[in-house]
Amino acid sequence: MNARTLMAVLAVAAAIAAVGGALAYWHAAAPPAPTSPAPTTTGSTAPTTIAYAVALTDPPVVPSGTSAVLVSYSGVAVHAEGYGWISNASARGTVDLLALQNLSVVIAQVSVPANATVNEVRLYVANASIVVNGTRYPLMLPSGVLTIPIANASRAARGALVDLQPHVTVAYVGDQPVFIMAPAAVAVPLNYTAPPGTVHKIPKELREELGRSAAKVTVTSAVIRVAGNETIISVTVRNGGSVPVQVLGMGVDGNWSLSVPPVTIRTEDLNATIQVSGATAEMHMAFFANGTQLVPALEAAAPHLEAKWFLPPHAKAKEFRVEWEGNEKEFDHTMKDWWGNMSRSAPDHITIAGPNGTAIISVTHQGHEKNVKHGGHGDTSPPSPSGLPGSGRGNWSQWPAAAPALADSNTMHDSDEHLGPIPGPMVPGYTLEPGQSATFTFEGTIALGPRLDIGGSNGPLTITITPIAGQPYGITVMTIPASNATATVTAG
Repeated sequence: MNARTLMAVLAVAAAIAAVGGALAYWHAAAPPAPTSPAPTTTGSTAPTTIAYAVALTDPPVVPSGTSAVLVSYSGVAVHAEGYGWISNASARGTVDLLALQNLSVVIAQVSVPANATVNEVRLYVANASIVVNGTRYPLMLPSGVLTIPIANASRAARGALVDLQPHVTVAYVGDQPVFIMAPAAVAVPLNYTAPPGTVHKIPKELREELGRSAAKVTVTSAVIRVAGNETIISVTVRNGGSVPVQVLGMGVDGNWSLSVPPVTIRTEDLNATIQVSGATAEMHMAFFANGTQLVPALEAAAPHLEAKWFLPPHAKAKEFRVEWEGNEKEFDHTMKDWWGNMSRSAPDHITIAGPNGTAIISVTHQGHEKNVKHGGHGDTSPPSPSGLPGSGRGNWSQWPAAAPALADSNTMHDSDEHLGPIPGPMVPGYTLEPGQSATFTFEGTIALGPRLDIGGSNGPLTITITPIAGQPYGITVMTIPASNATATVTAG
C-alpha cells in the first residue's frame, strides 16, 4: 500500500458529513435509534461490554472510466444473539469503495455485551454516488438498509469484516444515464477491534474466507416472454444453503426494443415531428424485489429525469422521419442538433418531409450520407435540410457528431440534471429461507416517463421497453449474502 492510497483511504474514512441528499435517487432511511448497551462495571471486575469493530472492504465491479464509488452511511448496527439489535447511530461518514481494494477500514465500533455472539451487521446507507470520466452521478440502490449475515459467527470475535461486492451497471432513460448499484455483501468475523479510521491490509486467508461465504442460491427455471407491449418475466430461485438469503432483485442483460411515440416540437416559428422505428438498445435492466414482485428500477428514476434525446447513445434504429413546416433557418439550425443523435443510431435511412418536398437519405455508420434521393429525382448531392431539393446550403457530412454517451470532463458536477433528489422504490426484497424456493415475477408494461427538452419544447414522454422474441438474455440474481446465481434464457 503506497502512501497516496493510504492517505486517500484515511481521508474518506474520517469524513463525518454525508455527501448530500441531492446525490441520492431515493430518500435515505432514518438512522437506527440508539440502543443502550449492557451496563459496564467498575473496579477490578471484567467489563461487561466490548467495542465491536465493523470494518468495510470492497472489490467493486464498475463501468469503464470510474474513478470513485462513494458510499455515505448514517448509522451502523449489529445483531447479538439473545440481545437483539444494538446500534451506533453516531457512526456516519463517507467511504470511497475503489480505495478499499485489498484493504479494510473500520467505519464504526458498537458496544455489545461481552461473550455475546454477533451474527449480523446492518449498514444504513444515506446515499451513494459514482464518478465516471470526471462527472459525478447518483447511484440507485434497491434499499438504504443493508443487513448482512456474518458467516461462522463466533462468540470470540471482536469485530466483523463486511465485503459489499457491489456490481454497478448503467442503463438509460432516453439519453440520460442511470447508474444502479446491486450490493452483494458477505461478512466474516474478525479477531481484533480497532477505532474508526483504522486501515488494514486484508491477509490472503481472510480474502479466501470471504470467497467461501457466498450463498448457495441457484436459478431453477426462468422465462422471458413478450406479448405486444407487455413483458413477462418469471424466475424461480432456490436457497440450497444453511442460512437465510435476502433476494434484492434481478438484473436482465440483453437487447431491448424501444418504442417512442411521435415527438412534436412546437415553437413560435417552427412545427416539427420526429418519428423513429425499429429502435433497439443493449442494456442491463434492473428489477428490484418487492416481496416476490419485480419492480423495474428505471420506472422509478424516469419521472425525475430530463432527457435531451429520446434514445440511448448506443441505440440502433431502422428509420427516422422528420416532418416540418415554418422558418427554414430555424429548422436548419435545429436539424443540425438532431443529426448527430440520429446518425449515431446508424439508421437505414432518414426521411425529411417539408414544404419543399421529401428527401430520403441513406447514411453510413459514421454519420455521412452514402446515397441521397430527392423526391425520387436521383440527385445524390448533399441536401440542405430545409431547401429540398438540395440548394447547397448544408453539407450533412460536416454537421457535428453527437455528444459522447457519458460526460467526459475533468470537473465534478454536483448540480446538473442527473443529480436531483430522486426517490426510488425502497423495496424490502424477499427473505429466502434454507431449502426454500420462490418465483419472482414481473408482468406488465415497462413504461418510462421522463421529460424531454428538445428543440425548444419541453414536455412529458413515454418510452416503452420490451424484450425481443428470439433474443438471448442473461439473468443475474441480486442477493445478500452474495451468490453466483445466474441463468441464460431466450425470449419467447
